[in-house]
Amino acid sequence: MKALSIHPYYAMAIIAGQKTVEIRSWETNYRGDILICSTAKKQRGTIPGHALGVVTLEDVRRFEKKDCKPALLDPKDYVYHCIDYAWILTNVRPIKPVPVKGKLSLWNYDGAIEFIPESEWLLPEGIEPGSEQDTGEFFEKYWKKLIY
Repeated sequence: MKALSIHPYYAMAIIAGQKTVEIRSWETNYRGDILICSTAKKQRGTIPGHALGVVTLEDVRRFEKKDCKPALLDPKDYVYHCIDYAWILTNVRPIKPVPVKGKLSLWNYDGAIEFIPESEWLLPEGIEPGSEQDTGEFFEKYWKKLIY
């Protein structure tokens, strides 16, 4: 499976469904499933050095100002990023975290992954991740023990 190493904060935000656009300085013709891996960079409150989930790379196009919010980017930084590419990510599927050593660019991951059943991570309609209605069961069961 193709894999992509991403800063741990953003990797977690992608799998939590909060970040749907990844910013890259390069494009790819590949479309399909990508394993999202957090880099080994240790930052408090994140999970470094683990594969966290699978997403579908639906499209790659030039970054536009409308991509700022779904990329978790401050719009004032748009001028800098307008030369970059927006990788459109859909179909998030968390996995049981697996330690990985990341690499640059798209790379091939040949290890086993185990998807987490939707009933354990998908919140009922209308409940936002991190809201008071979110019981945090997914976080407690799969991520809490790995947080740096």
